[in-house]
Amino acid sequence: MIKKISLLLVLLMLTTSALANSAAKKLQGYLKQMQTLEGSFQQLTLDARGNRMQEAQGSVQLAKPGRFYWSTEQPFPQILISNGITLWVYDPDLEQVTIQTLDKRATLSPAIILSGEATDLTKHFSISATETGKRVVFDLIPLQQDSLFEELSLDFVEGRINALQLTDSLGQKTRVDLTITQFNQPLDNQIFEFEVPPHVDVIQE
Repeated sequence: MIKKISLLLVLLMLTTSALANSAAKKLQGYLKQMQTLEGSFQQLTLDARGNRMQEAQGSVQLAKPGRFYWSTEQPFPQILISNGITLWVYDPDLEQVTIQTLDKRATLSPAIILSGEATDLTKHFSISATETGKRVVFDLIPLQQDSLFEELSLDFVEGRINALQLTDSLGQKTRVDLTITQFNQPLDNQIFEFEVPPHVDVIQE
C-alpha cells in the first residue's frame, strides 16, 4: 500500500512538472513572437476586500529588448520610460523626474517581462496556465522572497497580450486591460529616451 501511494505521488509530481514546463514553453513562445506593441490601457486597483481603490487610463508602447513608454493620463499624469538600462519616472504636476538604473528586481516587473527576453522566466517564476478556447491565462508565482509582487497573471487572446493582473503582498489587485492598436510594427527608438524639460527637478537614485 505504501509503495502504491509513493508511486502515485511520484507520478503526480512528474505530471505537474510536465504541465509546468508546457505552460512555460507556451508563454515563452507568445512573448518571443511579440517584438513591439502600441495601444491604450485601462487600470483598476482593488483592495484585499475587493473595494475599488484607484482607476487610471493612458497609453503604452513596448519594444524589445526591455524598452517601454508607459503614460498615465488620468486621474494624475505620470510617465515611465525605459531604454532597457535607465528608468525615468516623470511627474508633470510635481515638475519632477526620478532617474534610476534598472536593478534585478525591476527587471522582473510586468513591463520588462513583456518587453524583455523570455528564455529565463522559469528561473524566477513557477508558471501555470489555464486555457479556454482562444484565451490562455498564465499565472506566474515568484520564486524569490523579495519579489515586487506575489502573483502575476498574463491574459492572452489568440496569442496576443490582452490583460495583466498583479497581486501584491497586501492582497491588493491591480488589473490592466490593454487595447492594442499596433502589433510588431516599427517604433522610433527616441520614444524610449527621456530629455529632462527645463525647470524640472531631477532626483538621481
